[in-house]
Amino acid sequence: MLAARTGSRTAAGAAVRVRIGVEQDTETGEAAQSLYTWLSGDPEVLAGAGLSPVRRAEAPGPMGPVLEAVEAVFDSGVQLASLVVAVASWRSTRPRAERVHIERAGVRVTVDGGDPEAVARVLRALGEGGAPEAGRGEGGTAPADRPGRQG
Repeated sequence: MLAARTGSRTAAGAAVRVRIGVEQDTETGEAAQSLYTWLSGDPEVLAGAGLSPVRRAEAPGPMGPVLEAVEAVFDSGVQLASLVVAVASWRSTRPRAERVHIERAGVRVTVDGGDPEAVARVLRALGEGGAPEAGRGEGGTAPADRPGRQG
């Protein structure tokens, strides 16, 4: 569902680029739109991350292009931690706690819990330099509770 994205170099250093998608979102992209709205309203996320909606490539629906995912670009691990906490907080507000995937440098991690330990596992799995061991294999996903790399 999500293509791997890699970070790009900026004048300030290495930019971190992640893509956040909601598993089994509706055809209207309601959950992804809700997540984008939530993250856009979080001052800690906005303080250091640039957020962009990622639209589906297929024909637009009756209300325009459907949101598929959210892309965030930032330059520190602290900002990544704020983003993961915000995603976990969003999940806790949903009537059905959707599983969310965060992808960084080819590593895809499933966020399926919001407690501090689950957030820490996600951060370890995503790692600071990309984690080539995590999510290996075809369609591989490193669940937050079983990351492919221990930190």
